[in-house]
Amino acid sequence: MAKTARRHVSRTVGASCLAAAVTLSAGGIAAAAAPDVAQAAVSSPAEPTPPPPPEPPEPPPGNTTPEPPPGDSTPEPPPGDSTPEPPPGDTTPEPPGSDPDGSQPPESRTPEQKVQRLTAAEEKELQNELEKLKVPKELKERLKKTLDATMAAAKSPRTSAADKITYNKILKEITSALKVIQNAGTSASDKAALTRGVEGISEALRIVHDPKTSKADKKKHKELALAMSSIVPRVTDPALPVDVREFNKKVLLALSNAIIPDPTVGPTKPPDQKKIKQIRQQNLDALKTYADPDATQQQRSEAKAELEQLVEAPQNPEFLAFVEELKRLKAPQACLDSVQNRTSEAGWPEGSLWGVSDQSCAETVSAGAADTSSEWSGLFQCVQREPFSQCVGSIPRN
Repeated sequence: MAKTARRHVSRTVGASCLAAAVTLSAGGIAAAAAPDVAQAAVSSPAEPTPPPPPEPPEPPPGNTTPEPPPGDSTPEPPPGDSTPEPPPGDTTPEPPGSDPDGSQPPESRTPEQKVQRLTAAEEKELQNELEKLKVPKELKERLKKTLDATMAAAKSPRTSAADKITYNKILKEITSALKVIQNAGTSASDKAALTRGVEGISEALRIVHDPKTSKADKKKHKELALAMSSIVPRVTDPALPVDVREFNKKVLLALSNAIIPDPTVGPTKPPDQKKIKQIRQQNLDALKTYADPDATQQQRSEAKAELEQLVEAPQNPEFLAFVEELKRLKAPQACLDSVQNRTSEAGWPEGSLWGVSDQSCAETVSAGAADTSSEWSGLFQCVQREPFSQCVGSIPRN
């Protein structure tokens, strides 16, 4: 079980690095773009100028462009280049093609990028596809309210150009997801995951539009909605390998489950609340890096490993051994469901310990704590006494 501890520490450290990488992505994009732009200026063809006379250079007849002062090594733009310099503080526009699917975080975009607004026909299509969605009426009304608010924000003169790009990108991907859901050839599993994905993206947008949301949380959830929407084509594109689509489907489903609030569950003790919040943020940061086309291959590989650890948690051999112990103790189905659901949301082991701390597992935990002949007894005793997040070290080590 030392392997468990090593992976637990590795995930925390790796996720922190990923969060830092995401935070720095905007600056990195501008810095990466600058050398290309500078090189283009140097290599741009200048207008033909007569050979300089042997004496100190004088402007050739008809050429009124002054020569740079002696000793001034700052390169001037080629004669005739009328491109205005950007005002102080402007970021260098990204070179064309650097954002093929528009999934880079909003803060890395520039106002110069063209806003691809939804046409009236596209807005109507989105509304029609939402109307066809087979979900409870209350959920459909909630989705409609959020998407209407997003369409209004995308057209508002008070919305920045960068946010308009973000909103329109998200809305287009939601329309795409809804159309695939309605397709008769779409599997039941894909329909369920995409429906939950639309709900998760909508929940992130709802938080963005909530006037009570802080500026920092608005920014975070806007980035999250954009990153989640960029996963949709990786689930629906038939040209992608099946294993790639399946992995992205699990990612979309897991993160949607993490962001959609469930009033019936949630850690009650402050240390547990803090730990689950931290895990959720690590997973969301990993998603943003995984979906960022400007992240390095190493960053995206590390982020994918983080997400794999989350989506594969229900198949983790140690988790399966834990479930077998719960079954040996005759845990009720409600308890097993709680453990399964929380593991899918927050991974092994913290998600699993969160699940077993549910009231539906109380008798099972008591029985496990009393059975001192079992190697799991110490874990159950710890869950009885302490916040579950402090019991990871009590997991049996084989």
